[in-house]
Amino acid sequence: VEGMTCTACASRIERKLGRMEGVGEATSNFATGRATVAHDGSVDDEDIRTFLLALFADHGAGLCEAADGDEAMEMARSKHPDLITLDLSMPGRDGVTTFCDLRNDPQTENIPVCIVTGHPEFRKVIYERPVSAPEGFVCKPVNPEELVRTVRRILVLRSRSRSRSRKPS
Repeated sequence: VEGMTCTACASRIERKLGRMEGVGEATSNFATGRATVAHDGSVDDEDIRTFLLALFADHGAGLCEAADGDEAMEMARSKHPDLITLDLSMPGRDGVTTFCDLRNDPQTENIPVCIVTGHPEFRKVIYERPVSAPEGFVCKPVNPEELVRTVRRILVLRSRSRSRSRKPS
């Protein structure tokens, strides 16, 4: 399966989680595809980044990561992922600005975004922007089953959408 999940880390991270209980067969593997995960590069957020990397790896995703909004934009443009998970609190270009920039850039505007944040109050801020809403929104502390279901749903919907757009009319 050729897939990539870009998460804010350039090095491979050893899996720290075993197969998760409670995540059913239907969510055991992400669809083939690439995803970018951009989360705060600070030491404080290292645990959540490691957790996300391990969780996605355990469900069949390849991994790469961006520690800030500038890296996330660069990866989105160069790798053209099928999904981006995005933290709203990042150094430099914050997640809200990055989200709007992703939606306003012709190279990245159609990439689905799942917001993963410890600031649920930002949901209103994101949904009030004059850009299309994110395809998913998950609050920290992250419930692994919820995140897996959300990411899988986004990837399945994207795959179906691509299949429909390829069919001759």
